[in-house]
Amino acid sequence: MLLFVRAPVASGQSFELYGSAGPTVTDKGQSLAAGVGVSPTSRLTLLGSIERTHLSGGSRRDASSISSFRGGTYLLGSGELRFAPRGRDHVGPFVVGGFAAGVSRPNVNDVFPTPVTNAARALSMGGGILVPLGPRFTAFADARMLIGAEGIEGIVAVAPVRAGVAWRF
Repeated sequence: MLLFVRAPVASGQSFELYGSAGPTVTDKGQSLAAGVGVSPTSRLTLLGSIERTHLSGGSRRDASSISSFRGGTYLLGSGELRFAPRGRDHVGPFVVGGFAAGVSRPNVNDVFPTPVTNAARALSMGGGILVPLGPRFTAFADARMLIGAEGIEGIVAVAPVRAGVAWRF
């Protein structure tokens, strides 16, 4: 007699492709991301993505001072882990965290005339909601915070809020 045993985890395995876009909330800008994911279970997904975030620069004046923010563009590759307690087949929340690395190119203007390119590294964390649209498509929305280092003395603090879709196969 032969007995075949299939682990319950195997039924949740899948791959996904996704894309998302949205504004940033700490500074005026926009963020785009595209990536792939692999899920060993329906609740846990390992994500890899390419993200482009652009922040507009600007100046603020008050009675006694002027403050200028350079802004710029970040191009980052990221690796993250997403946990959805209800699984990806049910409407529900998720949390996400990981690491991103890449380059930043600060804006050039009359206040900051020198072009530079910096290495950028950041930790990311956030959360959102998954909404299944069918057996293979999911809509999602999330808010994240990326905090890290830019160049040798800069600090990265970017908060994108994005909405997107994922196709699972």
